[in-house]
Amino acid sequence: MNLRVMTLLVPLIFAGPALAWGPTGHQIVSSVGSTVATERQAPFWTANADAMCTLSTVPDRIWKAPQTKPLEAPTHWFQADAYISDLNQCSDLLAFPKSYDAAVKKYGQATILKNGTAQWRINQLYTLAVSKFKTGDATTGLQLAGAMSHYIGDLSMPLHVSENYDGASTGNNGIHKYFESENIRDESAIRSEVFKRAQVLLQDRAFLAESSGDIYDIVTHEIIRSLQKRDEVLANDTKYGRSDAKGQAIQLNLAEDRMADGAAVLSIILARMTNDAGLSTNSSVVPVRDPDFIKPDFSQNPTRRMKVRTEFYSQVLTSSHLIDGADDCAE
Repeated sequence: MNLRVMTLLVPLIFAGPALAWGPTGHQIVSSVGSTVATERQAPFWTANADAMCTLSTVPDRIWKAPQTKPLEAPTHWFQADAYISDLNQCSDLLAFPKSYDAAVKKYGQATILKNGTAQWRINQLYTLAVSKFKTGDATTGLQLAGAMSHYIGDLSMPLHVSENYDGASTGNNGIHKYFESENIRDESAIRSEVFKRAQVLLQDRAFLAESSGDIYDIVTHEIIRSLQKRDEVLANDTKYGRSDAKGQAIQLNLAEDRMADGAAVLSIILARMTNDAGLSTNSSVVPVRDPDFIKPDFSQNPTRRMKVRTEFYSQVLTSSHLIDGADDCAE
């Protein structure tokens, strides 16, 4: 990617939220991911955990402004089950094209946009953040890392990696908002539990093995783990509904597991960023403000990059079932 095309970051007035995991869930993932114990993590992230927490909601509350929403919206999900026939084939996703250009060549741009581009968005912001940190611009680097944490949180949520994102295909309409927001109530207690579970994951050999590749590989494994929980979320909803205390507890337990996965993945990616950007001894607190929108830019072909227009994105979304769907996936 040509980093010279990065949009200048400037302050932007707060815009109304449309959040995945709800603001509480995203902030928990980002906060825990920034502070969870790991020997590979620099003190910079713990020192700036509050800023990371705030910046984690930027892609929803600011970057989905009406003028940028058509470009931003597809970056919040990856409907992995659109590319495989059943969950027993989840490992096939490891062979999915890493290159956006290759994926578009294989499936067509309309299909790629409809099914989401979150993994490429994460890689884009990671690359830009590392570049800024290397030049000594910790303010912009932190803004980019904080925004990046949002999409990692998105992919830890099982309904963000499924075509059946709001349960319409299984009679579970409205499950998206319930699972990611309405059932996430006690922030302090949930944050503490997610922290404990993230620490356990970071000691788990299987999890660490799945987190040892490049950024795209790490995120792909996160997608697979989320997708494998898709049916459990839906089955719990069918069995218990949303008003039964037992069902609420079961769904919350599953949500805490998934947020812990997202936080642990974020911790590993931030540790990777620490090494790539040379932040190992930096523990200063960086004052930051909300960044302006950064246009999705995934193509490795500069001549193709400028051909994608906002109108095309709008047409793809309007013509798909996503435009009228649940919460963050549709908005």
